[in-house]
Amino acid sequence: MLRVDCLGKRYADRWIFRQLNFSLNGGDALVVVGPNGSGKSTLLRIIAGLIDPTEGAIEQPQGDPRTTTGFSALDMQVYSHLTVSEHLEITARLRGIAYDDNLLTRVGLQERKNQAAIELSSGMRARLKLALAIQSQPTLLLLDEPGAGLDETGRALLDQICEQQRQRGCLVVATNDPSERRLGTLELDLAS
Repeated sequence: MLRVDCLGKRYADRWIFRQLNFSLNGGDALVVVGPNGSGKSTLLRIIAGLIDPTEGAIEQPQGDPRTTTGFSALDMQVYSHLTVSEHLEITARLRGIAYDDNLLTRVGLQERKNQAAIELSSGMRARLKLALAIQSQPTLLLLDEPGAGLDETGRALLDQICEQQRQRGCLVVATNDPSERRLGTLELDLAS
């Protein structure tokens, strides 16, 4: 489902990482760890197709990346004046999928569906980003620092989303939180 061959990324004269190789199949969950600046977020952005690698290649799931790949990141922005449901309605149209109001219930945002994103707490915005990432039921889900801002209930939701993703496809989680290592079946330490 995902194969990374000899992947490397360089900014100016500094290599962030080089010679990364791994393959993920259905049911696999890779947790990427390492200190700040080791390239965790960069790796996820490359896999998502948001930035290009300097070297190497990636084989992604077959199909339209708008629906086969889901991505959520701590620094991902939402539109402050759109409501929760407007975010999901617009992205459903852009992805060419049906809007499903049940997703709001699943991520605990049903009662906030008419609330503008600017009015949400950081934890509720994190739930919205998770909803956007899983909206198309992707075969590959990429989560960058997914537990940041989530309370205990939100972390239980994250566990559930990750388990369901492993049943549907594969998962890559980048994190500095030692407790989030439990989300993976495999680990890649970019510090080594």
